[in-house]
Amino acid sequence: MIKAFITGATGFVGANLCNRLIKENVEVYVLVRETSNTSVFGDFKDKINICKYNGTIETMQQIISRVKPDVVFHLAAYFVAEHNSKDINNLINSNISLGLYLLEAMKNENVKYLINIGTNWQNYNSEQYNPVDLYAATKQAFYDLAKYYTEATELRMITLKLCDTYGPKDFRPKLLSTLNRISETGESLKMSKGEQEMGFVYIDDVIDAIICAMKSIIKMPEHYNEDFLVAPEKFYSLKDVVKVFEDTVNKKVNIEWGKREYRHREVMKISNGKKLEGWNPKIDLKVGMTKTFSDK
Repeated sequence: MIKAFITGATGFVGANLCNRLIKENVEVYVLVRETSNTSVFGDFKDKINICKYNGTIETMQQIISRVKPDVVFHLAAYFVAEHNSKDINNLINSNISLGLYLLEAMKNENVKYLINIGTNWQNYNSEQYNPVDLYAATKQAFYDLAKYYTEATELRMITLKLCDTYGPKDFRPKLLSTLNRISETGESLKMSKGEQEMGFVYIDDVIDAIICAMKSIIKMPEHYNEDFLVAPEKFYSLKDVVKVFEDTVNKKVNIEWGKREYRHREVMKISNGKKLEGWNPKIDLKVGMTKTFSDK
């Protein structure tokens, strides 16, 4: 039985990954803090091995030494689109230090396979290195640090750069949950002109990509290090996303278009990126919206 270790398991994508791995008969270990909400695991919580983390490299080393996983999935991240000074410690601790502790512990225990979750925001205007914001810069910083470990050890790493993810029971305060809320309350929402491109990938397709990466990486030679973009077949403008939502729930939402400026360094077009061999998204936005809001 494959033994998997997951950071960021209590997030939306992480919890869905745990569920899928359990169904595929994988032994799952997750890294959580004392404050983590493990209720997201629901009915499969008793099938997950929970490892408590106190933020130190010593604890990380002890956990990896005890678990000795076959493959690691690094999903943990602190996200903020427009940071202020008080966010910097969280960005560094979650997006750089935790990952570096993990890499060092993996090196010490000769754990060879890492699936790292990145963001398409690491490549503003499709440039090789141009992070959209400080969050994306810290994600890129971890990626650069990991380059040393893949070159100096037997570590193989695949980085999947995600676009917009969504699906049923998504508890994050993101666009679709906001549209869902205002469709019920009738409140208005100020938005930009809505011309920016969005790449929504349904959660089942996202998890398929991660599983595909897991199956691929165990066949790779030492020092392998590649990144791939997990994107839909079709991109939509923000305005078109709202229209698909309205058609799905059969309600109008009160959007005041053009009442907000575009965010600083707004991503108007999704970056280019390599496609992971063996993976194709199956669920388009209209079908995915229906699955997400089928209980309405």
